Amino acid sequence: MYSVDHPAAARSVQQSWDLLAPLLKGGKQFAFGFMNQRVLLNSSLVTSTALTHLEVEFTKREIGVVTFLAGVELKDFKRALALLTTRPSVIVERGGLKRFLGANPLEGVRVTPAAKPKEEGDIVDVGMDMESFLTAQAILGPDATSPLEALLETAGAKQLAGTSMSPREMVEVAEQATRNTVPDPDGEISDLLMAVTQMLSGIKTDSLLASLPPEKQADLRGHSPGVMAAHVIEDAIAGWAAERLSTPTGAGGGGGDGDGPDRGGGGNGRGGSGTGTGGSAEEGSGSQAVVEAEVIQALLRGLRATRVAERLLEKLGQFVEQANLPKEIYERIRREVMWFTLPAEKKLAQLLNQDRYTPQEFSRFVQYVQEAMTEGRTSEASEAAEHYFSVLQKASSATRAEELKRAPELVRVLASMQTLPLLHTVAESLISEILEETRLHWPCHLEATHCLSIVAQNAGRFEDFDFVYKVATDLKRSLSRNPPQHADCCGKALAGLLTSEALERLIESFLQRRSDTVWVRTATSLLTMMGSLGAEVAFRRLEEEPAASNRLPLIRLIRGLGPAAIEAARKRLSDERWYVVRNAAYILGDLGDPELPSQLRGAVRHPEIRVQQAAVTALLKSNAAGRGEILAEALPHLQAGVLELALEELTVLKDPASVQYLEALFGGQGEYKTGVLEKAVIALGAVPTDRAAETLYKIVADATKPLLVRRTALGGLYNHGSAMATGLVMRLDKLPAQDPLAVEMRKAP
Repeated sequence: MYSVDHPAAARSVQQSWDLLAPLLKGGKQFAFGFMNQRVLLNSSLVTSTALTHLEVEFTKREIGVVTFLAGVELKDFKRALALLTTRPSVIVERGGLKRFLGANPLEGVRVTPAAKPKEEGDIVDVGMDMESFLTAQAILGPDATSPLEALLETAGAKQLAGTSMSPREMVEVAEQATRNTVPDPDGEISDLLMAVTQMLSGIKTDSLLASLPPEKQADLRGHSPGVMAAHVIEDAIAGWAAERLSTPTGAGGGGGDGDGPDRGGGGNGRGGSGTGTGGSAEEGSGSQAVVEAEVIQALLRGLRATRVAERLLEKLGQFVEQANLPKEIYERIRREVMWFTLPAEKKLAQLLNQDRYTPQEFSRFVQYVQEAMTEGRTSEASEAAEHYFSVLQKASSATRAEELKRAPELVRVLASMQTLPLLHTVAESLISEILEETRLHWPCHLEATHCLSIVAQNAGRFEDFDFVYKVATDLKRSLSRNPPQHADCCGKALAGLLTSEALERLIESFLQRRSDTVWVRTATSLLTMMGSLGAEVAFRRLEEEPAASNRLPLIRLIRGLGPAAIEAARKRLSDERWYVVRNAAYILGDLGDPELPSQLRGAVRHPEIRVQQAAVTALLKSNAAGRGEILAEALPHLQAGVLELALEELTVLKDPASVQYLEALFGGQGEYKTGVLEKAVIALGAVPTDRAAETLYKIVADATKPLLVRRTALGGLYNHGSAMATGLVMRLDKLPAQDPLAVEMRKAP
């Protein structure tokens, strides 16, 4: 019924988030979906008939399972809801769920498409012994997808209907599925390992061993299918990594769709996926750095699944040696993977023992802080961050500028209610850097303003608006020293202190605390300093506000934003909703838009009388040049009541440009009441031009016009200020003797 961002949905969304957040603590994840007419909750299938409607909605959108990962944030949760509630027709138009989500990637949320229904006559090889297959069917249901079928799809293989696969072919499918999964940052190697284990469990041990290379048979003899599956996957990962390292400038490297390196190497800086590229950049070429970072992340995903770092690295070393790759490449990768396996306390000790960080070491630093925050070890994350920023203050200006350039990445992962005091301390040092008058170091100043903006954004997410206001005030103070010089640093930072979501919460807080005059001034000032974005969010809230008691305070708030709200109001004059146009017209009038007449040209002609009233009222309150002509040309479109108001204003304005439009009221096809025509004549009489006098004469001489209107025109002509008026009065002697107005003129003294 409502969008995720609609105020009416805010409470439900927040309640859902409050229930989900505790489930994700401690590095856990939460999976929810539908499978075989049951509800999937993590690894459990539950029978439930109360969620049939939701299951239907999932099916329409091809959604199978939605998994919320540990560390997902509220903004990502909301974005996921917004995408998953997209109309099914839109998802179909965009090429289906997979392509739709590919064009709109989600952070912290994984969506697994539903299995496609099988067509009649399809034959599927179950890929396991019948006893295992029947057991799986008893748990999952008759429509469950077999592990082999899922692997075939991942591997891109086409199994002939009714044809059994040999153990060797099954291993090859597992290897190819791994090679297709490992380049994908979203690829779930843990799920792949489970599927391969289930598949190998259905093969006799002797047959499986015989399908492996001779050197592997002795090592794996006597081991469980799970260990064998792990070895198969590790071999495939190590082989893929060696091949990828051999082709650093390639575009595919063995991924199934060819886009693995771009996606793996680009990253977003979270969890080390993006920052690792910077670490290798000092030690190798740019393209090699990207490839190494991609390989590292692939190895870490494999390590999370198999949990045996030394074995995986040993296999990689063998492949690297066979490919004749430089040993230092392997050593760099080995150091990164082994860092991943260190206990948290050893990682922290190493980080706190350093006073300079290479890009690669900084990547580790951010990764550690993010893991600590995700696992609830906020004090450890804060300790590490405090150390980093304390060291930063002691560095030289050039070094400090470089460190400040990457500090926002660290600040972003520190976002939490528990870290707000730390961020306040960080902000104090950044503000001192920005306001430094005696020895302004421009590179440091530029990076400090950007970092301070990120600090304020974090605070805004947790509604620490008083702190954000202080930061905004200091940035404005810096900007005022030399606005042109500081436009791209302080000005840009000031405009980006709060995200749209935080601004929405600020406006909500304003409404809740509008009886607090001090807070009202603070909120209004903060929104004003946010500029056009603040005004835009305030207008959106006004448009969607269901409570009438809140709309007037919102209008007052927007008026208080001053010139910053003008552009946002202008945009709404073309809105299809009449009440939006009405509010915009009122607000533009109160804000004193310098282009008000031209901006309201369309609003005064709006078919809704309430919009006309607002537009005409705004024009009446303004002193903008040209408003008389705008009012006059709109006369044929104005409805009763508004028309009289406009004519009275034209009488006061005495604008010569209005004469031609006033004439049109008498010569057009419209039917006007006598009172309206009389007001139009009075407006004509107030304009001291010859053309106005001629028009009055024509009205007096036209016997078809109402006598009251002609009599008013005669009075206006007698008292007209133009040079031509006297001569025109003398020509009235030629009126027909039987004309009622002529009779009145003869009787006059």
